[in-house]
Amino acid sequence: MPAGLLEVDGTIELKQFWPSGQSDADTTKVILSVGPDAIKFRKDSSSPFHPTHVFNNAKVKGKFSTPPIKNGKVTIRLQGIDATELHYQPSALSAKEKNGLSATKLTAYKGLIHFYRQLLGATSAKALHDFLTSTGKTVLDCRVVTQVDTPNEVFDTYGRLVGDIEVTVNGQAVNLNHWLVEHGWAYPTFYSSMTNDEINALLALAKIARSKKTLVWNFLSNTISPFDFNLREPKVGDLSVLATDKGPAIFPKLYRRYTNWSARKKAQVTGQNFQAFLAAGSGGTPDICFVLADFLATGVHSAIPHNFADFVVGGKTTKFAPDSLVFKEAPSTLLGPDNKPITHF
Repeated sequence: MPAGLLEVDGTIELKQFWPSGQSDADTTKVILSVGPDAIKFRKDSSSPFHPTHVFNNAKVKGKFSTPPIKNGKVTIRLQGIDATELHYQPSALSAKEKNGLSATKLTAYKGLIHFYRQLLGATSAKALHDFLTSTGKTVLDCRVVTQVDTPNEVFDTYGRLVGDIEVTVNGQAVNLNHWLVEHGWAYPTFYSSMTNDEINALLALAKIARSKKTLVWNFLSNTISPFDFNLREPKVGDLSVLATDKGPAIFPKLYRRYTNWSARKKAQVTGQNFQAFLAAGSGGTPDICFVLADFLATGVHSAIPHNFADFVVGGKTTKFAPDSLVFKEAPSTLLGPDNKPITHF
């Protein structure tokens, strides 16, 4: 379990959140405060924070190769939560998928590349927007924290810093990750990079939200319905979608896999059913997960790994709760300007 703590002092521009902008309820951009020492690290709770500059001119090599800080901005993935999708685009076809594919099928697939959304996605995004703008401000100071021991633990495979965002709203310090789960705007979604304490804190909040049958729990569906290709990302400022934004929603991580398969199936790129597609995984790499109780009791190195598809029946029915699994974090490597891994703060 990490003993170190990374802290980023920054600001959030509230205009980025839908309906003013396009950001949703679980990923945001933090604009670093002016000054060279916005990022600090301490090796344990008894040690002082010291500025760190290891991310300057670095890059995260994972699914893509991207700088962790770009134009003074860092993208944050809110740790331990997943809101229903406001905008998700089917993934690009792999070289293997394209091999031997007719021009007709390639064109058909390209015609399906749009940003789709789930029901509740717009409602949740607006709830976060309204909560933050209730301050009367357009920019909020924030603190981003994440428990890590090494620089390579900070960013996910997409180059996003994984952590908790803390802001002050109406004089009260608020952890936005916790607020979203407690009020039923997002599901708890655990990854193997999280500590037991981080997981347990969200479990307690999810228990409150579930007992009150808040939004995401009230509409959580264990049935995977036919994909709705007409449900698209709402335009900025289009509040009319809110009137019809209630209805059944599957676990967001599963929805993203279902979107990828549905577009491929409709364009006749794949002959697999959804169960087989899910089992094979994206690009031939299955989603590995652990049963929560096993993970908490034995840790990531001893818990029994499972294929995510094991918790879906016939590609149509789920047999897991959002807070019952822990997903294995996809790998990434933090490289310095010399293209060598950065191993110490």
